[in-house]
Amino acid sequence: MGKETNSNAVNLLCEGTVIVGDIKTKNDIRIDGIIKGKIVTSGRLVVGNTAKIEGDIDCVNVDVMGVILGNITASNTVSLKAPAKVIGNIVSSVLSIDQGVFFNGNCQMIKKEPKETKEVIK
Repeated sequence: MGKETNSNAVNLLCEGTVIVGDIKTKNDIRIDGIIKGKIVTSGRLVVGNTAKIEGDIDCVNVDVMGVILGNITASNTVSLKAPAKVIGNIVSSVLSIDQGVFFNGNCQMIKKEPKETKEVIK
């Protein structure tokens, strides 16, 4: 009997939870607690209003409303929404910063690799 995997699963770290160590997941993750370590996901990361992350982030997409003290690398989109506070560098192909966000760091925009298209022969 094989295990069924749920590729739509979302990992949730609730407010009041503290993790000291790195997190690596293939699925989306929402953090409302405190993380002291690196976060790596091949999905979306949501950093809630009550979240504080002390460490680097490597993901596809990230929505930030909380505090990040570390560098963010996203292969697609970084979205900073008020009242987010980010102290660190950002590397991304798309960056959105709302009014009321505090950002102290450098930003490097990367070019998104275009998807290969197959030629249609009639």
